[in-house]
Amino acid sequence: MRRIHDLGNDATPENVKAAWDSFSDQKLKRSNISRYERNLEQNLDRVLKSLTDEEWKPSPYKEKEVMERKKRKLAKAPIDDHVLEAAAIRPYETSLYDYIAWQCPAVRPNMGQKALLQSLRNELFNNSQEECMYFLSMDAHHYFPLMDHDILKRQISRKIKPGRLQRILYKVVDSYLQGVPLGIKVSQIFGQLYLADFDRLAMRFFDLGKDADKLAFWTRKYVEARIVNASTPDDYKELCLGPAYLAEKFHKYVDAGLTHYTRFVDNIIIRHADKAVLGIVKVLSIMILARDYHVIINKDYNVRPTWTGIRIIGYVFYHDRVLLGKRNKQDLCRHVHELRKRGLTEEQIRVRQASRFGYAKHANCIHLFKTIGMENSLGKIIKNRRVKPPFEGMMGRQKVTFLTICRLLRDAGSNQTGTWNKKIYLLDYVVTDSKIEKIHEKVRVKDESGVLREIDKVVPGKALAIRFKKILKTEEYVGEDGQLHERYEFEKERDSQGNQTFLDAEYYSFTGSKILIDQAIKDFTHEDLPCPTVIQQFEGKNGQMFFKFT
Repeated sequence: MRRIHDLGNDATPENVKAAWDSFSDQKLKRSNISRYERNLEQNLDRVLKSLTDEEWKPSPYKEKEVMERKKRKLAKAPIDDHVLEAAAIRPYETSLYDYIAWQCPAVRPNMGQKALLQSLRNELFNNSQEECMYFLSMDAHHYFPLMDHDILKRQISRKIKPGRLQRILYKVVDSYLQGVPLGIKVSQIFGQLYLADFDRLAMRFFDLGKDADKLAFWTRKYVEARIVNASTPDDYKELCLGPAYLAEKFHKYVDAGLTHYTRFVDNIIIRHADKAVLGIVKVLSIMILARDYHVIINKDYNVRPTWTGIRIIGYVFYHDRVLLGKRNKQDLCRHVHELRKRGLTEEQIRVRQASRFGYAKHANCIHLFKTIGMENSLGKIIKNRRVKPPFEGMMGRQKVTFLTICRLLRDAGSNQTGTWNKKIYLLDYVVTDSKIEKIHEKVRVKDESGVLREIDKVVPGKALAIRFKKILKTEEYVGEDGQLHERYEFEKERDSQGNQTFLDAEYYSFTGSKILIDQAIKDFTHEDLPCPTVIQQFEGKNGQMFFKFT
């Protein structure tokens, strides 16, 4: 292993500028970044001078708490520190990443979660179920806050020769009282370097084959575990072959190493065909991590069958499929439901939730997309084209769910700026037979003898179809007749790219509300239209909910 030697490539204007570009990518709209950019040349010259003179010391961090499944403390550093650290490490990033095993894809450019997803999925798909029958999942407790500074410096010195880069990294390590600060790029690289030696040691099966005494001890433990945990006919067949056969089998496992090993920062997942082997790996891993790295493993570790699912990075991996994790699935459904209630179209929802849909598309989520009505398939397009709207000239894609246009009881009194207040411009309506609701009626029909008899007959109920525009803004003005009139601004249609056009968007919806149907039949006629209105939800004396035009 060659150690990194300082070549002086870090203290150049070009490298500092490239470090700034990398740091500020997709952050230029932030107020502190834009202020820094106004005097960019002077700021980068200051960073270059600090890097060359080595007078730089990390500034005090500002703590910030975030809640992502659990409470985490981030350390916010000044922009100068971010740029200087990125510039110091940038020329040697490739060498640092090469030192880390490819089975640990976190932090690396163009890898990260996507690389872990592909490697773990392809491994389970391409190998037989017997080869990856069980898995061991371990998670370090407070990995970054509890890193030992001496051990971390030892790991840095194993890869980096004494020089400016090593001194800068040591300053970053010493700048935090305990562990390393979360929220800076260097800390993520520290997280990979800290256990880089352990990764290769584990994949070599902890070098048991090089020590005869250790190999004999763990061989005996393996044979004992196979005897104690035998439960299937195959287990009993192997036990009948004798301890020598089991010992030889364990020696082959040791020689082959742990080929199915993965680590994502502080999550370690090892797959294997033999449950007893993973039991030994579990004991050795916990012992070595605690003794040599002062890493404490959370108590929820265990050896489980792979068919129960490997949960990591928001996915659940099986031998034949990959599903979205429960939390991510619930978040996607919740946000789609809320946006649909606010009256957004399917394309608008897809744009708003592009990151969640992009995360879910890598899993087998076709049924999930169909369940929430967000699939983008040819079958759905054909189905929408076959729909016959109740109004001439309209298309199936113009239909919206009834509750999305109602002002619900919980929304009463809310006046959020920038949101549609559910006011509509009613253009037309028609009372039709419902395709969903069925009612039972008593009808009189003649039997074979010509006698009138009463029988129960199932007939469709009534539904009200309304055609409308969404009123986004209302302005009052005095007309030529001296009367006060209203002028409306309607929601506009959007093209295939999601851009607004000059045409007003029209929609239609169905409801089976008996009160709304009675109002449409008795209280107003088509001659009163078009007219602005709001469909308001009310609560009755007994707690029942109903809707009315107001």
